[in-house]
Amino acid sequence: MEVSQYLALLGLWIAGIVAPGPDVLVILRNSSLGSRTAGVLTAVGVMTGNLVWITLSLTGVTVLISQADTVQRLIQVAGALFLGWLGVSGIRAGLAARTAPAAVPAGGAPPAGPAASTAPPGAVPRGRAPGPARAFVLGLVTNLSNAKAIIFFVALFANVVPAGARWWETALVFVLLVAVGLAWFTAVAWMGSVERLAVTFRRHGAAVELASGALFLVLALALLVSAL
Repeated sequence: MEVSQYLALLGLWIAGIVAPGPDVLVILRNSSLGSRTAGVLTAVGVMTGNLVWITLSLTGVTVLISQADTVQRLIQVAGALFLGWLGVSGIRAGLAARTAPAAVPAGGAPPAGPAASTAPPGAVPRGRAPGPARAFVLGLVTNLSNAKAIIFFVALFANVVPAGARWWETALVFVLLVAVGLAWFTAVAWMGSVERLAVTFRRHGAAVELASGALFLVLALALLVSAL
């Protein structure tokens, strides 16, 4: 492979992962309303899903899936159902947060004693953060549920990576994509967990949950419509 091919591959890859979507949304949600650890583990889960897609693409499996209409539709429907579940869960959490007392005041520390009753409504406490295993699984399944990834990876590798690429060239492609993807999604988790920003998100936790839930439902509906 030529250097220009590697650069083209990285450019398309970066454009694909930077674009806002379910992966970025779930990482930001877990890191801002939960914790940096939850966000990073979600990012690792997302990248593990991408690692699966990359492996399937390099071995030609995604091409076979893209040609099997029934299999592709089943993956799309399964992905739509999972994203729909995330959407309903987010809306339910947002509605519950509207009526629950806040746990994160402006300074970032949970209120104690009498001060707890004066906290503004609608904030989401850190305790709502998913556990380590759940954060990882949320990231993994969110990524794998995006059936449009099949089209993206087929186009990515078919147009840039030559069919006769040597093994070390394929290995280098794998390492580059994983390293860049992991760096980006980890950076998203870190940015979402910056204290000043995270506290703002938590003070408006109900609205954030409702908005993210609505976005997941829209994405689920779009995926379901495309499968029909």
